Amino acid sequence: MNLQLAAGFGWVLAKAGAVGIWSALTAPFQGPHGGATIVRHAAMAVSRFMIETFTLDQILYAVPPDSPRKNFEAYSKSKGIALNTVELPDGTTAFWMGNPDAERTIICYPGGAYCIPALTCHIKYVDAIMTNLQEAGIDAGVLFLKYDLATQAPYPRQLAQAVAILRYAVETLGKQPSKIGILGDSAGAHLILSVLSHLSHPHPDIPAMSLDESLAGALLLSPWMIDSRTDYESYRQNKKLDIIGLKPLLFWAGLFFGDAAPDSYNQPAVAPEGWWWDLPVKRIFVGVGGDEILLDSTLAVVRKIEVRIALALEWSSDSG
Repeated sequence: MNLQLAAGFGWVLAKAGAVGIWSALTAPFQGPHGGATIVRHAAMAVSRFMIETFTLDQILYAVPPDSPRKNFEAYSKSKGIALNTVELPDGTTAFWMGNPDAERTIICYPGGAYCIPALTCHIKYVDAIMTNLQEAGIDAGVLFLKYDLATQAPYPRQLAQAVAILRYAVETLGKQPSKIGILGDSAGAHLILSVLSHLSHPHPDIPAMSLDESLAGALLLSPWMIDSRTDYESYRQNKKLDIIGLKPLLFWAGLFFGDAAPDSYNQPAVAPEGWWWDLPVKRIFVGVGGDEILLDSTLAVVRKIEVRIALALEWSSDSG
């Protein structure tokens, strides 16, 4: 680590400690807009401070763009299995979890604001899902996408990669769309909507993909809609309850867009009338926490989809 990065890390961590102490002392006076406990309130405040204060260079030094491969190597070693990697001709990389030969397949698009690579926690929660499926007697394999970060490649590269790995599963491996589910959190959930949009309305810069049957389902967890609005009530009401603030979201959105203009693929809220009709997926589930600053922007899009598409759409808001 160079001296400048080291000094920056040290300053942020020292300041974070002070933020934690102050937040703990003031927690009893926050009322309903503070954390449920003093410890939770202080932990949230420290997390927000570090996320807002660390520079992207510092974050990517701590979590390099190639870290997902190392994390999957460690995961495979812990399971006593060989690392199973998919490398597509366009440079897209994905990692297998579970049984690649299973009839059912889950394609995972991880979050990270398109700027931070998939973390160990992403692998752990997918592994937990796989464990629950196995306990229910369901055999499945997971294709975990490693898309290029916004600092590496401009939009719509990430959408092209997400479509490419789906195309690989269907056209190369011969997986039935009706046996494929897609899973994503935060930016990954946003990417799911982009893929569904592309399947119904092909993006002009990405080869069209046609399915002969609908996908089994889509699971969107805490989706980041990259909405340009900054006046949602949940931004104000939940600003001390969530670990993410509006400031870093706007910064990351700027990196993601680059020189691209907002459109129906990268900003679901601006999609025109009728855009969400006849999406090729049987079921969509959207989960969002009641304490998230993204709550209102998520519900705005969910309601827009719900009244416009002829499929079963569910949403869940957990205030706990």
